Amino acid sequence: MSKHLFSIVFLFLTSFCSCDQQKFSFNGYKLIQIKPKSVHHFSLLKSWQENPDFDVWNGIKSIGEAVDVALSPKAFQQYEPLFKLANLPYTIVNENIQNLIDREEESMRRSFPSRSIVGRYPRYTEVSSFISNLVIDNPDIASSYSAGTTYENRQLKVLVLKTDTSQKSVWIDCGIHAREWISISTCVWFIDRLLKDYRNSDPVAKDLLGYYEFHILPIVNPDGYEYSHSNFRIWRKNRKPNREDELIWNCFGTDLNRNFGYKWMVAGSSSNVCSEIYAGPSADSEVETKSVQKAINDKLGNWDVFVTIHSYGNLWMVPWGWDTSLLPDYNDLYSVSQIGADALKAVYGTKYSIGSPANLLYTASGGSFDWSYAVANIKYSMALELRPGSGEPDYNYGFILPEDRVPLVGEETYIGLKAMINAVLNLNRNN
Repeated sequence: MSKHLFSIVFLFLTSFCSCDQQKFSFNGYKLIQIKPKSVHHFSLLKSWQENPDFDVWNGIKSIGEAVDVALSPKAFQQYEPLFKLANLPYTIVNENIQNLIDREEESMRRSFPSRSIVGRYPRYTEVSSFISNLVIDNPDIASSYSAGTTYENRQLKVLVLKTDTSQKSVWIDCGIHAREWISISTCVWFIDRLLKDYRNSDPVAKDLLGYYEFHILPIVNPDGYEYSHSNFRIWRKNRKPNREDELIWNCFGTDLNRNFGYKWMVAGSSSNVCSEIYAGPSADSEVETKSVQKAINDKLGNWDVFVTIHSYGNLWMVPWGWDTSLLPDYNDLYSVSQIGADALKAVYGTKYSIGSPANLLYTASGGSFDWSYAVANIKYSMALELRPGSGEPDYNYGFILPEDRVPLVGEETYIGLKAMINAVLNLNRNN
Protein backbone atom coordinates (compact mmCIF):
# COMPACT_ATOMS: atom_id res chain seq x y z
CA MET A 1 0.00 0.00 0.00
CA SER A 2 1.38 3.45 -0.94
CA LYS A 3 2.05 6.02 1.78
CA HIS A 4 -0.47 8.34 0.11
CA LEU A 5 -3.25 5.73 0.16
CA PHE A 6 -2.38 4.75 3.74
CA SER A 7 -2.70 8.36 4.91
CA ILE A 8 -6.09 8.70 3.21
CA VAL A 9 -7.35 5.45 4.73
CA PHE A 10 -6.06 6.46 8.18
CA LEU A 11 -7.93 9.77 8.01
CA PHE A 12 -11.00 7.97 6.75
CA LEU A 13 -10.96 5.43 9.56
CA THR A 14 -10.36 7.95 12.32
CA SER A 15 -13.28 10.04 11.04
CA PHE A 16 -15.78 7.35 10.10
CA CYS A 17 -15.06 4.36 12.35
CA SER A 18 -18.12 2.09 12.24
CA CYS A 19 -17.66 1.07 15.86
CA ASP A 20 -18.77 4.55 16.98
CA GLN A 21 -22.56 4.45 17.20
CA GLN A 22 -22.89 8.21 17.65
CA LYS A 23 -24.40 10.00 14.66
CA PHE A 24 -21.63 11.58 12.62
CA SER A 25 -21.63 15.37 12.32
CA PHE A 26 -20.93 16.93 8.94
CA ASN A 27 -20.15 20.35 10.39
CA GLY A 28 -17.70 22.09 8.10
CA TYR A 29 -18.20 19.63 5.23
CA LYS A 30 -18.51 21.45 1.94
CA LEU A 31 -20.49 20.58 -1.17
CA ILE A 32 -18.60 21.90 -4.17
CA GLN A 33 -19.19 21.88 -7.92
CA ILE A 34 -16.22 21.26 -10.18
CA LYS A 35 -16.28 21.87 -13.94
CA PRO A 36 -13.51 20.02 -15.78
CA LYS A 37 -12.31 22.04 -18.77
CA SER A 38 -9.83 19.59 -20.28
CA VAL A 39 -8.94 15.92 -20.62
CA HIS A 40 -6.36 16.45 -17.87
CA HIS A 41 -9.03 17.80 -15.51
CA PHE A 42 -11.30 14.88 -16.33
CA SER A 43 -8.50 12.39 -15.63
CA LEU A 44 -7.70 14.07 -12.31
CA LEU A 45 -11.31 13.77 -11.17
CA LYS A 46 -11.44 10.12 -12.19
CA SER A 47 -8.27 9.37 -10.20
CA TRP A 48 -9.47 11.29 -7.13
CA GLN A 49 -12.78 9.42 -7.19
CA GLU A 50 -10.83 6.37 -6.03
CA ASN A 51 -10.06 8.18 -2.77
CA PRO A 52 -12.52 7.70 0.11
CA ASP A 53 -12.25 11.39 1.06
CA PHE A 54 -13.41 12.59 -2.40
CA ASP A 55 -17.13 11.81 -2.37
CA VAL A 56 -18.63 12.31 -5.83
CA TRP A 57 -22.41 12.70 -5.61
CA ASN A 58 -23.60 12.92 -9.20
CA GLY A 59 -20.89 11.22 -11.27
CA ILE A 60 -18.03 12.42 -13.43
CA LYS A 61 -19.73 12.88 -16.77
CA SER A 62 -17.71 14.75 -19.38
CA ILE A 63 -15.66 17.86 -20.00
CA GLY A 64 -17.71 20.92 -19.10
CA GLU A 65 -20.28 19.02 -17.02
CA ALA A 66 -20.49 19.96 -13.34
CA VAL A 67 -19.39 17.36 -10.78
CA ASP A 68 -20.84 17.56 -7.25
CA VAL A 69 -18.34 16.58 -4.56
CA ALA A 70 -18.61 16.47 -0.75
CA LEU A 71 -15.37 17.24 1.10
CA SER A 72 -14.49 17.21 4.77
CA PRO A 73 -12.59 20.25 6.13
CA LYS A 74 -9.33 18.26 5.98
CA ALA A 75 -10.06 17.01 2.48
CA PHE A 76 -10.86 20.53 1.27
CA GLN A 77 -7.52 21.76 2.63
CA GLN A 78 -5.83 18.90 0.77
CA TYR A 79 -7.59 19.30 -2.59
CA GLU A 80 -7.99 23.09 -2.87
CA PRO A 81 -4.29 23.64 -3.67
CA LEU A 82 -4.54 20.84 -6.25
CA PHE A 83 -7.53 22.54 -7.89
CA LYS A 84 -5.58 25.78 -8.12
CA LEU A 85 -2.42 24.06 -9.35
CA ALA A 86 -4.38 22.36 -12.13
CA ASN A 87 -6.41 25.53 -12.89
CA LEU A 88 -9.52 23.44 -12.24
CA PRO A 89 -12.62 25.65 -11.73
CA TYR A 90 -14.80 24.95 -8.71
CA THR A 91 -17.58 26.66 -6.77
CA ILE A 92 -18.60 26.11 -3.15
CA VAL A 93 -22.37 25.59 -3.33
CA ASN A 94 -22.82 24.78 0.36
CA GLU A 95 -20.38 25.74 3.10
CA ASN A 96 -21.81 23.31 5.64
CA ILE A 97 -23.56 20.08 4.66
CA GLN A 98 -24.72 19.63 8.26
CA ASN A 99 -27.12 22.53 7.67
CA LEU A 100 -28.82 20.49 4.94
CA ILE A 101 -29.08 17.52 7.28
CA ASP A 102 -30.46 19.69 10.08
CA ARG A 103 -33.16 21.02 7.76
CA GLU A 104 -34.02 17.50 6.63
CA GLU A 105 -34.27 16.32 10.24
CA GLU A 106 -36.46 19.30 11.16
CA SER A 107 -38.84 18.48 8.30
CA MET A 108 -38.96 14.88 9.56
CA ARG A 109 -39.77 15.98 13.11
CA ARG A 110 -42.70 18.02 11.83
CA SER A 111 -44.23 14.98 10.11
CA PHE A 112 -43.40 12.42 12.80
CA PRO A 113 -46.83 12.49 14.54
CA SER A 114 -48.35 11.02 11.36
CA ARG A 115 -49.24 7.36 11.80
CA SER A 116 -48.74 6.67 8.11
CA ILE A 117 -45.30 6.25 6.54
CA VAL A 118 -46.66 7.40 3.16
CA GLY A 119 -45.10 10.76 2.35
CA ARG A 120 -42.27 10.36 4.87
CA TYR A 121 -38.74 8.97 5.08
CA PRO A 122 -39.57 5.69 6.85
CA ARG A 123 -37.17 3.38 8.67
CA TYR A 124 -36.66 -0.24 7.71
CA THR A 125 -38.96 -1.66 10.41
CA GLU A 126 -41.70 0.78 9.40
CA VAL A 127 -41.53 -0.33 5.78
CA SER A 128 -41.58 -3.97 6.83
CA SER A 129 -44.66 -3.38 9.00
CA PHE A 130 -46.29 -1.38 6.21
CA ILE A 131 -45.98 -4.35 3.86
CA SER A 132 -47.21 -6.82 6.49
CA ASN A 133 -50.26 -4.68 7.26
CA LEU A 134 -51.08 -4.25 3.59
CA VAL A 135 -51.08 -8.02 3.16
CA ILE A 136 -53.36 -8.46 6.19
CA ASP A 137 -55.76 -5.74 5.02
CA ASN A 138 -55.79 -6.77 1.34
CA PRO A 139 -55.59 -10.57 1.21
CA ASP A 140 -57.34 -10.69 -2.17
CA ILE A 141 -54.53 -8.92 -4.03
CA ALA A 142 -51.51 -8.57 -1.70
CA SER A 143 -48.87 -11.02 -0.53
CA SER A 144 -45.19 -10.84 0.33
CA TYR A 145 -42.02 -12.89 0.43
CA SER A 146 -38.44 -12.52 1.57
CA ALA A 147 -36.00 -12.40 -1.33
CA GLY A 148 -33.06 -12.96 1.04
CA THR A 149 -31.36 -12.03 4.31
CA THR A 150 -28.64 -9.38 4.57
CA TYR A 151 -25.31 -9.50 6.38
CA GLU A 152 -26.91 -7.78 9.38
CA ASN A 153 -29.84 -10.22 9.30
CA ARG A 154 -32.50 -7.99 7.74
CA GLN A 155 -35.08 -9.46 5.38
CA LEU A 156 -35.37 -8.19 1.81
CA LYS A 157 -39.14 -8.00 1.87
CA VAL A 158 -40.95 -7.92 -1.47
CA LEU A 159 -44.60 -6.92 -1.78
CA VAL A 160 -46.64 -8.64 -4.50
CA LEU A 161 -49.83 -7.05 -5.86
CA LYS A 162 -51.83 -9.19 -8.30
CA THR A 163 -55.31 -10.36 -9.23
CA ASP A 164 -56.71 -13.66 -10.43
CA THR A 165 -56.19 -12.59 -14.03
CA SER A 166 -52.59 -11.34 -13.67
CA GLN A 167 -50.40 -13.04 -16.26
CA LYS A 168 -47.07 -11.26 -16.66
CA SER A 169 -44.84 -9.52 -14.10
CA VAL A 170 -43.34 -6.11 -13.30
CA TRP A 171 -40.37 -5.61 -10.97
CA ILE A 172 -39.72 -2.31 -9.17
CA ASP A 173 -36.97 -1.79 -6.59
CA CYS A 174 -35.68 1.16 -4.60
CA GLY A 175 -32.89 1.98 -2.18
CA ILE A 176 -29.94 0.11 -3.69
CA HIS A 177 -27.82 3.07 -2.53
CA ALA A 178 -28.35 3.81 1.15
CA ARG A 179 -28.28 7.61 1.07
CA GLU A 180 -30.95 7.93 -1.63
CA TRP A 181 -33.85 8.21 0.83
CA ILE A 182 -36.24 9.74 -1.70
CA SER A 183 -36.06 6.46 -3.62
CA ILE A 184 -37.43 4.39 -0.71
CA SER A 185 -40.20 6.86 0.05
CA THR A 186 -41.17 6.84 -3.64
CA CYS A 187 -41.56 3.06 -3.66
CA VAL A 188 -43.83 3.35 -0.63
CA TRP A 189 -45.83 6.11 -2.36
CA PHE A 190 -46.15 3.99 -5.52
CA ILE A 191 -47.51 1.03 -3.53
CA ASP A 192 -50.03 3.18 -1.69
CA ARG A 193 -51.27 4.97 -4.81
CA LEU A 194 -51.57 1.86 -6.97
CA LEU A 195 -53.56 0.08 -4.30
CA LYS A 196 -55.85 3.08 -3.71
CA ASP A 197 -56.39 3.59 -7.44
CA TYR A 198 -57.28 -0.08 -7.82
CA ARG A 199 -59.75 0.07 -4.92
CA ASN A 200 -61.28 3.24 -6.37
CA SER A 201 -61.75 1.52 -9.75
CA ASP A 202 -59.30 3.73 -11.62
CA PRO A 203 -59.44 2.19 -15.12
CA VAL A 204 -55.67 2.18 -15.73
CA ALA A 205 -54.87 0.68 -12.30
CA LYS A 206 -57.57 -1.95 -12.81
CA ASP A 207 -56.16 -2.73 -16.23
CA LEU A 208 -52.58 -2.95 -14.97
CA LEU A 209 -53.40 -5.27 -12.08
CA GLY A 210 -55.69 -7.26 -14.33
CA TYR A 211 -52.68 -8.17 -16.46
CA TYR A 212 -49.59 -7.71 -14.30
CA GLU A 213 -48.42 -8.87 -10.92
CA PHE A 214 -46.19 -6.24 -9.35
CA HIS A 215 -43.17 -7.28 -7.29
CA ILE A 216 -41.94 -4.25 -5.34
CA LEU A 217 -38.81 -4.28 -3.16
CA PRO A 218 -38.74 -0.89 -1.39
CA ILE A 219 -35.28 -1.31 0.20
CA VAL A 220 -32.62 -3.32 -1.66
CA ASN A 221 -29.95 -2.21 0.82
CA PRO A 222 -31.56 -2.13 4.29
CA ASP A 223 -28.29 -2.43 6.24
CA GLY A 224 -26.82 0.60 4.53
CA TYR A 225 -30.13 2.47 4.70
CA GLU A 226 -30.42 1.99 8.46
CA TYR A 227 -26.79 3.04 8.89
CA SER A 228 -27.48 6.23 6.93
CA HIS A 229 -30.28 7.03 9.40
CA SER A 230 -28.51 6.08 12.62
CA ASN A 231 -24.84 6.93 11.96
CA PHE A 232 -23.70 8.41 8.68
CA ARG A 233 -26.25 10.26 6.55
CA ILE A 234 -24.47 10.01 3.20
CA TRP A 235 -23.49 6.33 3.38
CA ARG A 236 -23.83 4.68 -0.04
CA LYS A 237 -22.79 1.01 0.05
CA ASN A 238 -23.98 -2.04 1.93
CA ARG A 239 -22.45 -2.87 5.32
CA LYS A 240 -20.59 -6.13 4.82
CA PRO A 241 -16.97 -5.77 6.09
CA ASN A 242 -14.09 -5.99 3.65
CA ARG A 243 -11.16 -7.69 5.37
CA GLU A 244 -8.52 -7.76 2.68
CA ASP A 245 -5.73 -6.88 5.09
CA GLU A 246 -5.21 -5.65 8.61
CA LEU A 247 -4.89 -1.99 7.64
CA ILE A 248 -8.12 -1.49 5.75
CA TRP A 249 -10.50 -4.04 7.25
CA ASN A 250 -12.79 -1.24 8.46
CA CYS A 251 -13.55 0.03 4.94
CA PHE A 252 -17.01 -1.45 4.91
CA GLY A 253 -19.32 -2.20 2.07
CA THR A 254 -19.77 -2.82 -1.63
CA ASP A 255 -21.55 -0.62 -4.15
CA LEU A 256 -24.37 -3.00 -5.03
CA ASN A 257 -24.98 -1.24 -8.34
CA ARG A 258 -21.48 -2.18 -9.45
CA ASN A 259 -21.73 -5.80 -8.26
CA PHE A 260 -24.06 -7.41 -10.81
CA GLY A 261 -22.24 -9.92 -12.96
CA TYR A 262 -22.89 -8.62 -16.44
CA LYS A 263 -19.75 -6.75 -17.60
CA TRP A 264 -18.55 -6.59 -14.00
CA MET A 265 -15.55 -4.25 -13.49
CA VAL A 266 -15.48 -3.18 -17.15
CA ALA A 267 -16.06 0.54 -16.52
CA GLY A 268 -16.78 3.06 -13.78
CA SER A 269 -16.04 0.64 -10.95
CA SER A 270 -13.24 0.24 -8.43
CA SER A 271 -11.26 -2.59 -6.85
CA ASN A 272 -10.32 -0.30 -3.93
CA VAL A 273 -12.35 -1.52 -0.93
CA CYS A 274 -12.53 2.01 0.48
CA SER A 275 -13.94 3.50 -2.71
CA GLU A 276 -17.60 4.52 -2.92
CA ILE A 277 -17.80 2.57 -6.20
CA TYR A 278 -16.08 -0.59 -4.94
CA ALA A 279 -17.55 -3.39 -7.05
CA GLY A 280 -17.01 -6.18 -4.54
CA PRO A 281 -14.47 -9.01 -4.39
CA SER A 282 -16.13 -10.78 -7.31
CA ALA A 283 -19.15 -10.50 -9.57
CA ASP A 284 -22.46 -11.21 -7.82
CA SER A 285 -20.66 -11.54 -4.48
CA GLU A 286 -23.23 -9.72 -2.34
CA VAL A 287 -26.33 -11.28 -0.83
CA GLU A 288 -28.48 -8.34 -1.95
CA THR A 289 -27.32 -8.85 -5.54
CA LYS A 290 -27.94 -12.59 -5.39
CA SER A 291 -31.37 -12.08 -3.81
CA VAL A 292 -32.60 -9.75 -6.57
CA GLN A 293 -31.25 -12.12 -9.19
CA LYS A 294 -32.92 -15.13 -7.58
CA ALA A 295 -36.27 -13.34 -7.39
CA ILE A 296 -36.00 -12.51 -11.09
CA ASN A 297 -34.76 -15.98 -12.05
CA ASP A 298 -37.60 -17.66 -10.15
CA LYS A 299 -40.00 -16.17 -12.71
CA LEU A 300 -37.62 -15.99 -15.65
CA GLY A 301 -39.41 -15.35 -18.92
CA ASN A 302 -42.44 -13.83 -17.22
CA TRP A 303 -41.14 -10.28 -16.69
CA ASP A 304 -42.20 -7.45 -18.99
CA VAL A 305 -40.69 -4.54 -17.02
CA PHE A 306 -37.76 -4.03 -14.63
CA VAL A 307 -37.40 -0.63 -12.93
CA THR A 308 -34.76 0.38 -10.39
CA ILE A 309 -35.18 3.79 -8.74
CA HIS A 310 -32.29 6.05 -7.66
CA SER A 311 -31.59 9.72 -6.99
CA TYR A 312 -30.66 12.29 -8.11
CA GLY A 313 -30.71 14.13 -11.46
CA ASN A 314 -34.16 13.86 -13.15
CA LEU A 315 -33.14 11.11 -15.55
CA TRP A 316 -35.13 8.31 -17.18
CA MET A 317 -32.50 5.83 -18.29
CA VAL A 318 -32.30 2.70 -20.42
CA PRO A 319 -29.29 0.38 -20.90
CA TRP A 320 -26.39 0.44 -21.38
CA GLY A 321 -24.50 1.67 -18.36
CA TRP A 322 -21.28 -0.11 -19.23
CA ASP A 323 -20.92 1.15 -22.83
CA THR A 324 -22.05 4.08 -25.01
CA SER A 325 -23.39 1.88 -27.82
CA LEU A 326 -27.16 1.85 -28.30
CA LEU A 327 -29.33 -1.21 -27.79
CA PRO A 328 -31.05 -2.91 -30.73
CA ASP A 329 -34.26 -2.14 -28.79
CA TYR A 330 -33.25 1.43 -27.96
CA ASN A 331 -36.03 3.13 -29.94
CA ASP A 332 -38.70 0.93 -28.33
CA LEU A 333 -37.40 1.66 -24.83
CA TYR A 334 -37.04 5.35 -25.62
CA SER A 335 -40.63 5.56 -26.86
CA VAL A 336 -42.22 4.14 -23.70
CA SER A 337 -39.80 6.15 -21.54
CA GLN A 338 -40.96 9.29 -23.35
CA ILE A 339 -44.56 8.43 -22.52
CA GLY A 340 -43.59 8.03 -18.87
CA ALA A 341 -41.52 11.22 -18.76
CA ASP A 342 -44.28 13.23 -20.44
CA ALA A 343 -46.86 11.98 -17.93
CA LEU A 344 -44.49 12.78 -15.07
CA LYS A 345 -43.91 16.29 -16.40
CA ALA A 346 -47.65 16.91 -16.68
CA VAL A 347 -48.04 16.65 -12.89
CA TYR A 348 -45.77 19.48 -11.66
CA GLY A 349 -43.71 20.42 -14.71
CA THR A 350 -40.63 18.39 -13.75
CA LYS A 351 -38.48 17.71 -16.82
CA TYR A 352 -36.60 14.43 -17.22
CA SER A 353 -33.85 13.64 -19.73
CA ILE A 354 -34.06 10.26 -21.46
CA GLY A 355 -31.19 8.05 -22.61
CA SER A 356 -28.54 5.64 -21.42
CA PRO A 357 -26.36 6.28 -18.34
CA ALA A 358 -23.25 5.93 -20.46
CA ASN A 359 -24.41 8.79 -22.67
CA LEU A 360 -26.28 10.95 -20.16
CA LEU A 361 -23.89 10.49 -17.23
CA TYR A 362 -20.86 8.20 -17.38
CA THR A 363 -19.97 4.59 -18.07
CA ALA A 364 -20.51 2.28 -15.11
CA SER A 365 -20.63 -1.49 -15.27
CA GLY A 366 -22.15 -4.04 -12.92
CA GLY A 367 -25.50 -2.25 -12.72
CA SER A 368 -28.73 -4.10 -12.05
CA PHE A 369 -30.61 -2.97 -15.16
CA ASP A 370 -27.79 -3.91 -17.53
CA TRP A 371 -28.01 -7.38 -15.96
CA SER A 372 -31.82 -7.53 -16.17
CA TYR A 373 -31.73 -6.60 -19.86
CA ALA A 374 -28.77 -8.71 -20.99
CA VAL A 375 -28.99 -11.77 -18.71
CA ALA A 376 -32.64 -11.96 -17.62
CA ASN A 377 -33.81 -10.77 -21.06
CA ILE A 378 -36.25 -8.20 -19.70
CA LYS A 379 -36.65 -5.88 -22.66
CA TYR A 380 -38.11 -2.93 -20.79
CA SER A 381 -35.36 -2.49 -18.21
CA MET A 382 -35.01 1.03 -16.88
CA ALA A 383 -33.48 3.14 -14.12
CA LEU A 384 -34.80 6.45 -12.81
CA GLU A 385 -32.81 9.19 -11.10
CA LEU A 386 -35.39 11.20 -9.14
CA ARG A 387 -35.34 14.84 -8.05
CA PRO A 388 -33.60 17.15 -7.64
CA GLY A 389 -32.49 17.91 -11.19
CA SER A 390 -29.87 20.31 -12.44
CA GLY A 391 -31.14 23.88 -12.59
CA GLU A 392 -33.96 23.30 -10.09
CA PRO A 393 -34.17 25.36 -6.87
CA ASP A 394 -33.63 22.21 -4.80
CA TYR A 395 -30.61 20.98 -6.74
CA ASN A 396 -28.03 21.88 -4.10
CA TYR A 397 -29.74 19.59 -1.59
CA GLY A 398 -28.52 16.60 -3.59
CA PHE A 399 -29.36 13.44 -1.64
CA ILE A 400 -30.50 15.43 1.42
CA LEU A 401 -33.87 16.53 0.09
CA PRO A 402 -36.25 17.84 2.80
CA GLU A 403 -38.98 15.38 3.67
CA ASP A 404 -41.79 17.72 2.60
CA ARG A 405 -40.72 17.06 -1.02
CA VAL A 406 -41.63 13.37 -0.70
CA PRO A 407 -45.30 13.71 -1.77
CA LEU A 408 -44.31 15.77 -4.82
CA VAL A 409 -41.66 13.33 -5.99
CA GLY A 410 -43.79 10.31 -5.13
CA GLU A 411 -46.85 11.53 -7.01
CA GLU A 412 -45.11 12.56 -10.22
CA THR A 413 -43.08 9.34 -10.28
CA TYR A 414 -46.17 7.21 -9.72
CA ILE A 415 -48.01 8.92 -12.59
CA GLY A 416 -44.98 8.56 -14.88
CA LEU A 417 -44.39 4.89 -14.10
CA LYS A 418 -48.08 4.10 -14.38
CA ALA A 419 -48.18 5.64 -17.87
CA MET A 420 -44.99 3.88 -18.98
CA ILE A 421 -46.11 0.43 -17.75
CA ASN A 422 -49.50 0.95 -19.35
CA ALA A 423 -47.76 1.74 -22.64
CA VAL A 424 -45.81 -1.52 -22.41
CA LEU A 425 -49.06 -3.37 -21.67
CA ASN A 426 -50.75 -1.89 -24.74
CA LEU A 427 -47.78 -2.78 -26.93
CA ASN A 428 -47.85 -6.37 -25.74
CA ARG A 429 -51.56 -6.63 -26.31
CA ASN A 430 -51.14 -5.45 -29.89
CA ASN A 431 -48.31 -7.91 -30.66
